Amino acid sequence: MDYVLSNCNLFDGTSDEENLREGVDIYVRDGSIAAITDHGEVEPGFQRIDCAGKYAIPGLINLHVHLFGTGKPSKALSGGGGAQMLIKITKTALGAKVLDSMVKSGAQAQLASGVTTVRAVGDFHWSDVRLRDRINAGAVRGPRLLVSGPAITVPGGHGDGTFAQTATDPEELRALVRSHKEHGVDFIKICVTGGVMDAKVKGEPGELKMSLEQTAAVCDEAHKLGFYVASHTESTEGVRVALSGGVDTVEHGAPATPEIIELYKQTGSADICTISPAIPLCKLDPSVTLMNEFTQFNANVVFEGIVQGARDALDAGISVGLGTDSSCPFVTQYDMWREVCYFAKHVGVSPAYALHTATLLNARIAGIAEETGSVEAGKCADIALYDANPLEDLTVLRTPSMVVSRGLLVEHPAAKRLTMVDAELDKLL
Repeated sequence: MDYVLSNCNLFDGTSDEENLREGVDIYVRDGSIAAITDHGEVEPGFQRIDCAGKYAIPGLINLHVHLFGTGKPSKALSGGGGAQMLIKITKTALGAKVLDSMVKSGAQAQLASGVTTVRAVGDFHWSDVRLRDRINAGAVRGPRLLVSGPAITVPGGHGDGTFAQTATDPEELRALVRSHKEHGVDFIKICVTGGVMDAKVKGEPGELKMSLEQTAAVCDEAHKLGFYVASHTESTEGVRVALSGGVDTVEHGAPATPEIIELYKQTGSADICTISPAIPLCKLDPSVTLMNEFTQFNANVVFEGIVQGARDALDAGISVGLGTDSSCPFVTQYDMWREVCYFAKHVGVSPAYALHTATLLNARIAGIAEETGSVEAGKCADIALYDANPLEDLTVLRTPSMVVSRGLLVEHPAAKRLTMVDAELDKLL
């Protein structure tokens, strides 16, 4: 149906200024925003949806998601025998159906939380590609999905044995990129460094895994095929190698040297800030997170590196985006709002800038700013509505009262929540 979101207050996301337009009508026709007018009589042919007192913002964009998990703490996703058993199960016919159901649930939880675009950066067995196609065909309701398929790394690299495919020879790595194209991905994800839970040395997470030659081979092949490359990277040396090799987005990040800042500027690459996976592991008690002191120490190194890397990038005029790393322990599929809050609190930006980053700036990084990221006539109707003003309190983002995704209206969004996880994470706000 064509409808009008009547008499709402609008933060359109086009800038980081706290510009709030009160009493507006947002007309939606065929999934797009037809017009934005001052509140008045409803034009013929549109159904009126009363939004008096509600605050409309662009739908959030989550640039770093794994759809296969819930965020409930589990050692199975950290590697070892539990992870291998999980992988074996997902390769069976029944396991594939369960996996597809989990991935769908993850995407729908994102939507119910006000996220209208998800960039999936590594899932099992092309499950993200299958879900994207079902959503685009109208068979399943969900957010806009941009998908990478499995990550690409080297043996022993981050995700090896779980959500990544591996090769060592540069030509074999190029072949993996071509295989990803055949499977219909939207971009390429690689893992240049290790992470927190696969670190071997205390104080040295983000161990370099892919060489410059290997990284450059993937990036060169991807760019030839029209893909950009996102890289899991959690150390300064890893960021240097990733940018030197040609990656387009540095996922997670680390403190930046002058050389790295220059590489960012030369390549036009962006830093994707993901505070959500690191902060619970370093700030919550290990008895709660099911991790040990070794992991807690390394998580704090990564947390501080992510924050400092984002600050360094912003100070230098480098593009910074936001994502959650959903599926990691204590990172749910419905908590993009927490990443926005963390960004404001720890990186030190205003609520308006944080919202602008999670919407239009994220859209620009993902290459979809002509389509979404702000509430403007002619763009897709990707909108989240709230009962209070998120510019005054970002925690308002926790509970959207309505969500519009490419024109489809979800009037009473509700994600299934993990009560224990929520209670622990609330201590970090």
